[in-house]
Amino acid sequence: MKKLFKNGTVYTMNHSEDTYAGVIVDNGIIEAVLSQEDLKGINQNNFEVIDLNGGTMLPGFVETHIHVMGTGVWLSSVILNGETNIENVKEKIKQKAKTLEAGEWLVAEGYDENLLNGIRLDKSDLDELCKDHPVIIKRVCRHAAIVNSKALEVINIQDDVENPDGGSYEKRNGQLTGWVYDTAMEPFEELASNEDEQSLTKHLERAIDYLYQFGITGSHTEDLGYYEDYKDVLNAYKTVVGDKDNQRPFRVRLLRHFSVYEQMMDEQATFVDGWLEPDAMKFYADGAFGGSTALMKESYSNDPTGENYGLAIYTQEALNEKVKLARNYDGAIAVHMIGDKACEMVLDAIEKYPAPKGLRDRLIHISTLNETLLNRVSKLPVICDVQPQFITSDFPWVQEKVGNERARYLYPFKSMLDLGIIIGGGSDAPIETPNPMLGVHAAVNRQSYGEDGAYFIEEALSIFDAISLYTTQASEIAQTTDRTGKIKSGYEADFTVLDKDPFKTNPKELANIQATKTIVNGKIVYERV
Repeated sequence: MKKLFKNGTVYTMNHSEDTYAGVIVDNGIIEAVLSQEDLKGINQNNFEVIDLNGGTMLPGFVETHIHVMGTGVWLSSVILNGETNIENVKEKIKQKAKTLEAGEWLVAEGYDENLLNGIRLDKSDLDELCKDHPVIIKRVCRHAAIVNSKALEVINIQDDVENPDGGSYEKRNGQLTGWVYDTAMEPFEELASNEDEQSLTKHLERAIDYLYQFGITGSHTEDLGYYEDYKDVLNAYKTVVGDKDNQRPFRVRLLRHFSVYEQMMDEQATFVDGWLEPDAMKFYADGAFGGSTALMKESYSNDPTGENYGLAIYTQEALNEKVKLARNYDGAIAVHMIGDKACEMVLDAIEKYPAPKGLRDRLIHISTLNETLLNRVSKLPVICDVQPQFITSDFPWVQEKVGNERARYLYPFKSMLDLGIIIGGGSDAPIETPNPMLGVHAAVNRQSYGEDGAYFIEEALSIFDAISLYTTQASEIAQTTDRTGKIKSGYEADFTVLDKDPFKTNPKELANIQATKTIVNGKIVYERV
């Protein structure tokens, strides 16, 4: 039976004034968008009627940069995100340690010293909290972590260790502090992540159920290079995602980590049309602001030595080789780039080795720009994944690191849109909470909820443009504008229903708007009680 959604305001996202009163869905596809007059002219007894209860219906929200599997694993870890009391942090670690079996790793996520009055635990602190088990506490950015002495012992890393390419071990007076950065984290993460297809399937189910509650109907995710075998991850997705009775309808685009890209291409890994689509080859160009490892053209403003420019994961030559690897398979690249020097290096590489015709390279985060870089980006066939919530997480402390002049072009979303650059919204979860309305709030207000002022308000977006990041712009990024991103006849019936109309809400209250229904392929997958 066809479905009729009614009793709400339907925004098509053609423009902010384009509203309707109902939608007819047949077999997962939008058949018609109805005005109030249209509703009066149909026999509603011929439909399964779904009451929107006065809510606001939008095209289904899509996260263009997230780690879905990582979010599921995060949900099973010790969660430190948002903690502002160091004693609470310590207590969570101590309590988790009591539940571990012999040899089991203690993994915690979301540590943020900026919320803890600058307190940085080190290995001696972790040894006091948990000396019998290896421990890794990941910083919220996931580009730095703290490990204890047991973890160092397990991997046989001692004070005389040299820094790996693209990473570093922090030392004080020649002794390891327990802080590790970027590629130096990898051996610890590999041992701590003891996952198989069965456990990954459970993590994925949990993650998608979690995302549904924020109105998310699909995502562009990067999960394939972080577990022992990419096939375990891919098979978990094939088991969980789809339109069968025992599956969860959820639209997924899978970025392929460079470490498994060649293998996947050579083995002709398969996907699932309409549900699980392959995307570009992913790699990292630099670190993050939290650990002062984002690669900058000028040194960090708060570095007294004037010698810290951040961390280059690759030389220019090695980065070029990464691009050429994707091009050898007629593929596009997706590159993590936070600092302006990292951006410059990536642009140099893709200008030298352009994307194949019809494809577009994906610039992830692209946090620090300037007028020259903006103009270069605007002239290239690229798409950009941005994280509006980084504005509220990074300011004001990031200004101390980069100075006011460079901070002016941190997350310059309006400048990007004005230049015609395609940008999609994401949370980078589990880095940030995967709630698109928090992203909309941040993009519109350039400030955290409840706070006064704004960080470079000239880069603020309109409410329509902010919502577009998760709807029409996300569709542009996926190159599916013929079937997604709008509420339109013939398009996929993926909808997000909100409890309040964001276009009629005080902009300062956008963060409080909640999803009441999430609908994928015409099926209600989440309903807030």
